[in-house]
Amino acid sequence: DGFAEPGSFEQNIIYEADLPQIEALLNRSSECWQTLTYACRSSRLFNSPSEADNFRPYAWWVSRHNQPMDYWAGALPGSRKCQCGVVGNCIDPTKWCNCDSNSLDWQEDGGDIREKEYLPVRGLRFGDTGTPVDEKLGRYTLGPLRCSGDSLFNNEVTFRIADATIDLPPFDMGHSGDIYFEFKTTIENAVLLHARGPTDFIRLDIVGGTKLLFEYQAGTGTQKVYVEMSNKLNDDRWHSVSVERNRKEARLVVDGSTKAEVREPPGPVRALHLNSTLTIGARLDYRDGYVGCIRALLLNGEAVDLRSYAERGLYGVSPGCIGRCESNPCLNNGTCTERYDGFSCDCRWSSFKGPICADEIGVNMRSSSMIKYDFQGAFRSTLSEHIRVGFTTTNPKGFLLGLFSNITQEYLTLMVSNSGHLKVVFDFGFERQELIYPVKHFGLGQYHDVRFSRKNSGSTVVLTVDNYEPQEYHFDIKDSADAQFNNVEYMYIGKNESMKDGFVGCISRVEFDDIYPLKFLFQESPPPNVRSLGTPLTEDFCGVEPVTHPPIEIETRPPPLIDEDRLRDAYGPDTAILGSKVFPVNGSWSVFFPN
Repeated sequence: DGFAEPGSFEQNIIYEADLPQIEALLNRSSECWQTLTYACRSSRLFNSPSEADNFRPYAWWVSRHNQPMDYWAGALPGSRKCQCGVVGNCIDPTKWCNCDSNSLDWQEDGGDIREKEYLPVRGLRFGDTGTPVDEKLGRYTLGPLRCSGDSLFNNEVTFRIADATIDLPPFDMGHSGDIYFEFKTTIENAVLLHARGPTDFIRLDIVGGTKLLFEYQAGTGTQKVYVEMSNKLNDDRWHSVSVERNRKEARLVVDGSTKAEVREPPGPVRALHLNSTLTIGARLDYRDGYVGCIRALLLNGEAVDLRSYAERGLYGVSPGCIGRCESNPCLNNGTCTERYDGFSCDCRWSSFKGPICADEIGVNMRSSSMIKYDFQGAFRSTLSEHIRVGFTTTNPKGFLLGLFSNITQEYLTLMVSNSGHLKVVFDFGFERQELIYPVKHFGLGQYHDVRFSRKNSGSTVVLTVDNYEPQEYHFDIKDSADAQFNNVEYMYIGKNESMKDGFVGCISRVEFDDIYPLKFLFQESPPPNVRSLGTPLTEDFCGVEPVTHPPIEIETRPPPLIDEDRLRDAYGPDTAILGSKVFPVNGSWSVFFPN
C-alpha cells in the first residue's frame, strides 16, 4: 500500500542456494516453474492495452539476468499480457489483465512461469497502490522454484543390435580426461566404447558379466585396469562407470564405490592422442557389440546428447530405454527375459509351452483313459483356488477334471452334463453345491476355455467361460462353517477311479494354482506322481493353432559413406568415383556406362 509510481515498490528475492547451483539445477532439469500471483483492489498491473513502443506497466518481475519482463506469469514472453489476456477471459474484455480493470472488488492475475531461461525470479516491482487512505491495495505471492525430471539421466538410448554404434567426434583425453555413463544390459561380453589414434587407443569392455576392463595405450605399452564385482553387471539394472586418466595413473570406478587403479611406469608423460571417432556400443570395426541401454554420458564433465543421435533414425539405436519385453510378448503368464536384441519366454508358471508360451499342451482322451495326479502328502488346503481347463467334444456328457480328498471327503468336479451344459459340483465342508452354466451347449465340437476361482474367503465362486462375462455365485456361509477346501489329495482328468466311462474328446490348459499335470505328464522325464491309466495317451494340441507374433524385423547395417579424399589418397589422384565403384582414369582406356 502507498506506492503510486510504477515499480516504486521493490522486492528482491533471496534464495537459499547460490545462483551457480540454481543454474546447474535448471540446466539439468527437464522442466522448471515458479508460481507468481498478484491480487489487486483498484490497483493496476500492466495498465493494458498498450502498443509495443508504449508499454508502461505499473508492475513487472525481474528475470535471472536482471531483465524487467514484459509478460505476467501464465502468459507468453513478449505478449505484454496476463493469462486471462492470452485466453481471452479477463473480467473486462477490453483489458489484458484482470487487475487492469480498476475494480473495487478483489481481482487476481497469476500462473506459472515455465521459461527456464528466465528463472528464477530475481525481483518484483509494483506500483499504483495509491496512498494509505485510498482504496488501492495489492498483494503478491511468489512460490518456490520447482523443477522435475533430469535431462542427463533421462538422456537414454537403446542399442538393439549388436553391431549398432553411436560415433561421436574425436575425444580429447590429452594428459587427463574422464568419462562417465550408466548402462543396463543382459549381455555378458561386449565393448562399451572404443577410440584410437595413430598408436594410442582406449577401450572399455564388459567381461564375463562381472568385470569391467579399461585398456589404453599412451606410448608406454598397453595399460589395463579392471574391476571385478561380486554381483552381476548384466542383471538388467543400471550400473555406473567412471573412467579417469591423468599424468600418473588411470582409475576405474563402478557403481560409485568399487574402484581400481593402475599407475603408469615412471618416465616422460605423454598426452593420449586419439583421432578416430569415439565409438559407443562396439569396436571401431563394429565387432564385439553391446546391446542394452546407456544414459548420462559425460565426457570431461560435459553432457553428450546421445538421444539426439538416436532420434535421427540411426541404425540399430532407439531413443529411450526400451527393451523387447516392454511389449509383453510372453503369453499365458510366461515370464519374459530381456536380451534387447531379442527375448526369451520362461513358461514355467504356465500350462502352455513354445517360444511365447502359446502352444497348447493337450491330450485326446478315450472313454477308458484317465490321468491321475497324486499330491503325495503335500496336501493343499485352499480358500481361493484358480482352476483352468480347455476342452472340445462332440459327446454331450463327460468328466473333465476333479479334485478329491479321501481324508475329509471334500471334492470339486467339473463336467459336461447329460444335457450338454457345463456343471460344477463341489463340497468344501459347508454343504454340497451345484452350479449350471446354461448359456450354451458344450458338446458341439467347439473349443472352450473354462476358469473357476473363489474369492471373499471362499464364499464367492467366479466362473468364466471363453470370452463371456464372468458369472459370480455367492453363498451365505455361516460363521461356524468352514469354506476351506481341505487336504486335496488327488486330481483326476477324464474320469476318476469310480467311473466306468470317461470323457471323450480333447483336454488341454489344465491348471490348479501352480500345478500343470498335462505339462508334467508329457515332459521328457515326467515325475512319478502323474501318470495316465487305461488306453495309452499322446500329446495333442486340440486343434488350437498357437498365437504368433510378427517376426522381429531384420536390420542390416547400411553401407558406409565414401570418404572421397581418403579413397584418392589410397588409389591415387586420377580416380573416378561413381556410386560405390572406384575406377582409374588415364589415357590408356575409357569406361562407358549404359543409360
